[in-house]
Amino acid sequence: MLVVSYLPLCYNLIRINWEREKMHSAIYPVPASEVRLPFYLSGIGRTSPEFHVKRDKGLTSHQFLYTAKGCGVLEVGNRKYKLEKNSFMYLPPELPHEYYPENDEWNTCWMVFRGDFLKGVMNTMGFSGEMVAADADLTAFEKIFGRIYSLAADNLHNGEKCSLLIYNAVLAAKEIFGGKQEENNTGNLIADNAVRYINEHYGDDITLNELACLSGVSPQYFDRIFRERLNMRPMEYIARVKISKAKSMLLDSDISVTQLSKSLGYTGPTYFGIVFKKYEGISPSEFRKSGGSVI
Repeated sequence: MLVVSYLPLCYNLIRINWEREKMHSAIYPVPASEVRLPFYLSGIGRTSPEFHVKRDKGLTSHQFLYTAKGCGVLEVGNRKYKLEKNSFMYLPPELPHEYYPENDEWNTCWMVFRGDFLKGVMNTMGFSGEMVAADADLTAFEKIFGRIYSLAADNLHNGEKCSLLIYNAVLAAKEIFGGKQEENNTGNLIADNAVRYINEHYGDDITLNELACLSGVSPQYFDRIFRERLNMRPMEYIARVKISKAKSMLLDSDISVTQLSKSLGYTGPTYFGIVFKKYEGISPSEFRKSGGSVI
């Protein structure tokens, strides 16, 4: 059995001996200064053969995994994916899932990573829900994976290098998935149309049910899709659009606060003032008096 601490010297040997040994080599580095960075490594490894894994509450980390040999199966809810050789998958945190070998020859390479505000970053880059690519071109990702795997053995000195390489791995994964899956394309279209509608009808009292009905989906599904794309709930986005319009009108016109609140679809100036102060820290009248200098 090859020893993890000698990874920089024996990486190629591990690859050569991949088919000759049953191997589970994993590194779980203790994070240091890199936890301040957007990405940091929480684990990386190769498993031959892969285990039956069931996570009822999902992981606390983001995960990439690809099939080096054999075939496995991923189950998420009532969805099932076959993970044949060169299949590549992404799993977000807190997503219940299960995966297992279809036969005894399922060998995998995997990495898990974390970071403050990482969920929003990943969503912005097109990673949403489970994502699976079959027969993927793993050339770029495998090279990055190998470098991270070698450096992770000495995380005390290489933690920040690993963090940088994780970002490169995310970009490589984005290329593997082609930017968006069909479901993501549908979700983006729903969110884009909703944003366009909100920007055109900000003076109306727009509701979640109204937006969902216009999109042809349930309110729950619409809310999830919108949050995944814009990293905020629909009603928060509506409020922010209204406040943005209000700021312009307060500075560019003599409209009263009462008239302004009515034009933005609010029931009255009191509630409008509460919402405005929530996002701007001051009242509409104070904002007007400041001439926008507190923006």
